[in-house]
Amino acid sequence: NEKFKCYDPRNKQTSFVYSHLANDEKKDLETLDKRFEVIAPFERMDTSICVIFIQFSGRVPDECVCASEREKNRNRNSELVDHGVKHHGSSFVTTAEQDGMIAKITTEDVMLHKYTNQLFEKKLKETEEVYGITVC
Repeated sequence: NEKFKCYDPRNKQTSFVYSHLANDEKKDLETLDKRFEVIAPFERMDTSICVIFIQFSGRVPDECVCASEREKNRNRNSELVDHGVKHHGSSFVTTAEQDGMIAKITTEDVMLHKYTNQLFEKKLKETEEVYGITVC
C-alpha cells in the first residue's frame, strides 16, 4: 500500500530486480538480458561466480574448469562443520494451505526464476564456446 508504506510480501525478488514482469516471455527475457551482463539463480552460485569472473576479466581460473587438477582438488579437503546445529530448511514441512498462500504471492518470482535460468544457461554456453572449456 503506497499510502501507508506497508510491507508487501508479493513477488519480492521480482520487485528488487525488475519492478513487474510484462507477462510476455519474449519481452521479459529481452529486458532482463539487456539489463544484466550475467544473471543467475542462487543455486548456481559457484558456476555463476566463474562465468562472471571470466566475462569481466577475460581470464579463466583453473578452479572454474571442470577438467583441471585444481578444480578436482578444490573440495577434497573441505569439511562440513555444523557446530551441532540442526538445519531446519530441509526438515521444515509446510501445509497444503501454506503452499497455496506461498504460490499466490510468488507467481512473478517463479517466472523470474525460470527466466533467470534460461538466460544463465545461454551465457554459460556462450562462455564455454568462446573459451573452449566446461565451467564447473
